[in-house]
Amino acid sequence: MPIPYQSQVPAPAPSAAAVSEALAALGAYAEPPSAGELEQQAAAAGGEHVLAAALANALYGAATGAGMLAEGHMLAAGAGGKEMSLARQQILKASGAEGPGVLGVLHWQTGHVSQLLKGLDEQSCGPVIAAAARTASALLALLACSSVFSPEDERAGQVVAELDRARRDLAAALDELDALPAAAAAMFPDGVPG
Repeated sequence: MPIPYQSQVPAPAPSAAAVSEALAALGAYAEPPSAGELEQQAAAAGGEHVLAAALANALYGAATGAGMLAEGHMLAAGAGGKEMSLARQQILKASGAEGPGVLGVLHWQTGHVSQLLKGLDEQSCGPVIAAAARTASALLALLACSSVFSPEDERAGQVVAELDRARRDLAAALDELDALPAAAAAMFPDGVPG
């Protein structure tokens, strides 16, 4: 989903080579691919734009890992909520999102979380994951609605369906959450270990 209201002038799409260089800078490669290897990968993936998007998402993952590591060190050094908030605000700053565009960034991030949880749920990873998957799906639907500000928006016709999906997903998550205490008691008759 494009980030609404991100900026007046859309930035050019990043090239696979540029994203690959950023991955190399983060140390994500044991050996960065050559220009020829990137061309081969682009052809295999379905084009330069597909490879660039795949590498950009890999960069997002590598940057997330670097951010988690840096935040862990920051917390270990005694940083608090103010410092954590300042550090995390950089995500929005780096994305270029301002004002209503922040909702687009949150929608995009939630899409990643929702997709991963849905995949885990399809692997029958348990009732807690099932509830989390439904909750993430509902949040994704609500964020999609939250970024529609005008009846002229092409997504305005989807708002009612998205709200209905959010309601159904939240109801299913609540049913799953209501069943969890009994399931936990059956799994741990002597109490939760720890």
